[in-house]
Amino acid sequence: MDFGIQNIDNYTKDLGWVLKAIDQLEKEVQHEKWKFSKPIDYKTAFQQVVLQLKPNLKELIHKKGTTYLSQLLYNIDVSSSQVAKAIHQNSGADHEEILSELIFRRCLQKVLIKSFYKSLQKEEFSKGIENNNCNFFD
Repeated sequence: MDFGIQNIDNYTKDLGWVLKAIDQLEKEVQHEKWKFSKPIDYKTAFQQVVLQLKPNLKELIHKKGTTYLSQLLYNIDVSSSQVAKAIHQNSGADHEEILSELIFRRCLQKVLIKSFYKSLQKEEFSKGIENNNCNFFD
């Protein structure tokens, strides 16, 4: 399964995944104490969160500077090459909105990856028990 940041568009329209990604986002920026309202419309949920994140980033850049922003992006695991590529592809677009979308996509990606590997672990654990014919009550 390919969880590349560019391959998660289908999940951006799933309210359940978006809500989980909001929780992840709040964990990522907990030191900033940012809170995000939970959207209810799956069609616009992803964009609503991006639009909530944008003014927070704008204020953060204004107050703490781009070096601090770079550290935040590093901690969230958004690479400078991803940022450069996104800005190049969306030349003329608002940089804070581009960054907001990259950050939230990365949070969604983390949630998807964790869920995928957690389900694989459960599956492998179940197979291991079945294959060993473990009976704990004998």
